[in-house]
Amino acid sequence: MVTQQEHDLAAERGQQIRDSGLYAVAAHYDPATGLVCVALKNGMIISFPKERAQSLAHATDEQLSEVQISPAGWSVDFPRIDDGFTIEGLLAGRFGSASWEREWAERNRESQAA
Repeated sequence: MVTQQEHDLAAERGQQIRDSGLYAVAAHYDPATGLVCVALKNGMIISFPKERAQSLAHATDEQLSEVQISPAGWSVDFPRIDDGFTIEGLLAGRFGSASWEREWAERNRESQAA
């Protein structure tokens, strides 16, 4: 059960996110470029290749064609693969598990240095 203090802290954090505009208002996958694009309320647009995200890397264009934003805008979901990501995680650069991040960094070490 959630305590009143936990509830109040969550409500405060939610208000901070709403005030900052760091929540999704639009999102789509572009099969021509392979990019996932997320527009935030504050005007920022963030895009990344589907291969960067652990949950999206092996999905087909058809599976990624349906994109949903949570009612509060705090997550972007892909119903056809029953997965997605949070905006907080995206902004923090978390695209998968710790082992996924290590493996991705290793695979892309040379291209990152260029």
